[in-house]
Amino acid sequence: MLKKALQDNFIKNNIILFIGSMVIAILNYAFHPIMSRMMNIKDFGEVQALISLTYLTGILLIILGTIVTNIISNHNTSSNDHIKILSQLYKLSLYIIGSFAIGIILLSPYLMHILKFDSALSFLPLSILLLVSIPFTFYNFYLRGKQKFKAVSIAGIIISATKILFAIILVSLGLRVFGAISAIALATFIALLYVLYKTRHKFRLSLKEKISFTPALKKELSYGILIFFSLGYVTFLYTSDVLFVKYFFPPETAGLYSGIATIARIIFFATASVAGVLLPTIKIKNLPSKNIATLQKAIIIIVIMGIISLSIFFFFPATIISLLIGENYATLAPLLPLAGIYILLVSIVNVFYSYFLALRNRQLIIISSLGFIITILLLFLNHATLQAIVINYIIGTIATIVLIGISFFRNFNKTH
Repeated sequence: MLKKALQDNFIKNNIILFIGSMVIAILNYAFHPIMSRMMNIKDFGEVQALISLTYLTGILLIILGTIVTNIISNHNTSSNDHIKILSQLYKLSLYIIGSFAIGIILLSPYLMHILKFDSALSFLPLSILLLVSIPFTFYNFYLRGKQKFKAVSIAGIIISATKILFAIILVSLGLRVFGAISAIALATFIALLYVLYKTRHKFRLSLKEKISFTPALKKELSYGILIFFSLGYVTFLYTSDVLFVKYFFPPETAGLYSGIATIARIIFFATASVAGVLLPTIKIKNLPSKNIATLQKAIIIIVIMGIISLSIFFFFPATIISLLIGENYATLAPLLPLAGIYILLVSIVNVFYSYFLALRNRQLIIISSLGFIITILLLFLNHATLQAIVINYIIGTIATIVLIGISFFRNFNKTH
């Protein structure tokens, strides 16, 4: 039975990307305990808030990457029309995200005040990271679309390993928060060089391509709107908690919570490889039964991995916290199991969203909008304690899963 399972392409690709993801996860989480021990709690909280901002401001990059993956995995190999479309999207993204990066710099004094930062300069490397991430996203997601998961994993490992090295050097030099975030930008640049090397004879985008809003480009931009509402919402679910805590609570409390959130996110990033493999595997041309069978495998994998992680969080919360980020954060140990449940639910949402996105199902726009409204309302109605914040996210995520289930079974009944 094991031999048969290993012959399944979806299982095999999951194993490859899972191994890579585990190495990446270990390195990524090595970054946090190292920084938590090199910084005071307030600075560490600022770093975590900026990392959350990189996820939220990177939603546009997620949109573009998902479009690239979907186009590459579904295009006709005998035609090069997809290169023209992707080149136009690449140029358009430089204009849009470039403007966005400049906007962050201009608004940095305001962001510093709202999020209680010590310096507006900390937002500069965030803007640089956005710009470097544009070409990295296109070439990395091309490899993902081609199911070159080994190369994708290596690119992730390069970022995770080199950001630790650069962060240790820059923070040791006294650059504090600025140095830690600059390290991520430098690491992404090194990974960009790698993916450019891996795609040098197969895939090349051109800035000379004139942006022409043809029906084909409009179709992909329309798909981008769907991605914005869906993966943008998923990103909001697993990152915005740190920002809301930083907004509602004192810096010290926000710094402590950011440590708990960092550990809880292990579940999301450990299982993200499943959604990553699912997106290029689910194809519009496939029979519904084949796509559903693949989705079932993905959900089983997510649940098994999630239960294992939650068991550790429930039985050894203080030990895990002390081991990963230090004893100073163990005062919030009772919150870790609850945060783990919240992140596992988000991981399940992420898998369903990848399935619907691969099929370009626009019902995700309605589901995401309703889930976002529910979560925001709950956050502003009740944010007296950290537990209340986490429970609000749990309720919002459960509501999203219920809406997904209703939509899924409605579509299932239509096809049978």
